[in-house]
Amino acid sequence: FHGWHDGVAAGSTSHFTGGVPAGIPPQLVAETVLLPADDPARVTETLKSREDIAAVLLEPSGASAGQVPLPQGFLAALRETTRDQDVLLIFDEVITGFRWSRGGAQARFGVTPDLTVLAKIVAGGLPGAAVAGRADVLDQLDAGAALAAGREKVPHQGTFNANPVTAAAAVTALSIIEKQDICGRAESAAEDIRKGMRMALVEEGVPWGVYGEASAFHVFLNPRRLPIDPMTFDPLKLGFDGLKGARSPEKTNRLRIAMIANGVDLNGSGGLVSAVHGEKEVARTLEGFRTAVKWLKAEGDV
Repeated sequence: FHGWHDGVAAGSTSHFTGGVPAGIPPQLVAETVLLPADDPARVTETLKSREDIAAVLLEPSGASAGQVPLPQGFLAALRETTRDQDVLLIFDEVITGFRWSRGGAQARFGVTPDLTVLAKIVAGGLPGAAVAGRADVLDQLDAGAALAAGREKVPHQGTFNANPVTAAAAVTALSIIEKQDICGRAESAAEDIRKGMRMALVEEGVPWGVYGEASAFHVFLNPRRLPIDPMTFDPLKLGFDGLKGARSPEKTNRLRIAMIANGVDLNGSGGLVSAVHGEKEVARTLEGFRTAVKWLKAEGDV
């Protein structure tokens, strides 16, 4: 079971519809303010004009592991604004943690949040998660600190809290990441995949885009048939609505099926590359992508 958090579950088909998902009390949704990260001025104005914002939570890569990348300088500006307004900045590094760099996205971009949420890699492949951050914030969970300060501690129950098996796997995995260039190898393979996919699109005359950062890659299937040059495609120009709002589940599924038929399983229309993916896996991925594009082109799906 992956888990969920009712307090930040807003929207059904899109987070920005303002709708209430099935099973979520509307009062909870009303406590969440959703803002598009591709409008930095609006984010800044909201933080400066409201006094009821407790924290800002976001993926430092941009939504969905960078599927909707953030504008240049956005994180640094957000850090400055949240600090000025006494608002906590929380990074969701469940995916980017120990993948964007040994120190996650915050180390890669040089922006330190107040709190960081970690999972997946941090647990060494086993179920597990961690919250890291400022000592004065985390002390709210500490019974001894709460007693000394004469206040109640913030409750934090969990069936697998401090699970020793997960802890052992986590320590081992993070030690390997620290001592070996795991992130660099994965990023190099991902860059080869991104470049190779762009070349395949150019050679086949297909106006899609391929982009991504670190060891992630995303394929933009261009459902609105925009005039795109795969070699110069800039996802920032499309923003949230153009990238996620324009998604075509049918096209995504057809690409994935075509890729599976060629021995490659994508995560939707993209993927995350591992350090164990070498030249052989990269070549197989690119060969499968080229064949899949040819098939879809022949069927009129591009």
